[in-house]
Amino acid sequence: MMLENKYEDKAIDYYDNYRSDIIPLLPKHSARALEIGCGTGNTLAYLKANGYCDWTYDVEMFPEALDRAASNVDILYSCNIEGAVLPIEPHSINLILCLDVLEHLVNPEKVISYLHTLLAPGGIIIASIPNVRHYSVVFPLVFKNEWEYKNAGVLDSTHLRFFVKKTAIDLMESSGLKLEDLVHSGLFTKKQKILSAITFGAIRSFCTLQYLIKVSNNP
Repeated sequence: MMLENKYEDKAIDYYDNYRSDIIPLLPKHSARALEIGCGTGNTLAYLKANGYCDWTYDVEMFPEALDRAASNVDILYSCNIEGAVLPIEPHSINLILCLDVLEHLVNPEKVISYLHTLLAPGGIIIASIPNVRHYSVVFPLVFKNEWEYKNAGVLDSTHLRFFVKKTAIDLMESSGLKLEDLVHSGLFTKKQKILSAITFGAIRSFCTLQYLIKVSNNP
């Protein structure tokens, strides 16, 4: 109940984001696409409108987003993905999106294993996972002895799990899926890019807000 109340405190734009940053990772076309934690469904609505997919399935559990999501997707399931068995045929989904959702789950490994069973041959999962090594977390922790939860961001108060690059990859590969691509996502300034180059990438992880990870069931 307390967790639900925390979500109710969030502004509607928390559920309303359209994720253009995943486009470079997308296949040219996917017949069927499923998004877990779709919010208001804007991302898959955009992908379908622009020919990236033909049919969209979305999962969302919070009333704040459901009404708007229903008009943006073909099929909407109102449920918690943890423990759910969706009325979707195994091996029938070509693209699955888990965007800023896995860190909210009690057992994300189990969810990835289940989603793996839904993937069609050659199917992919794209996830975005916040990086707890980001300087906005590390500097206050190391120099100020602070770990303060927020309403959004890396230290979102509704996050149950925290990841760095290695553990994020381990999660996505935990069911046997193959890593296809990984993108460091964040607001990299000119100074940060120069420092990263000078240090041969040593500080890159401190400037990465989240990792965009693409995995597939290709052999």
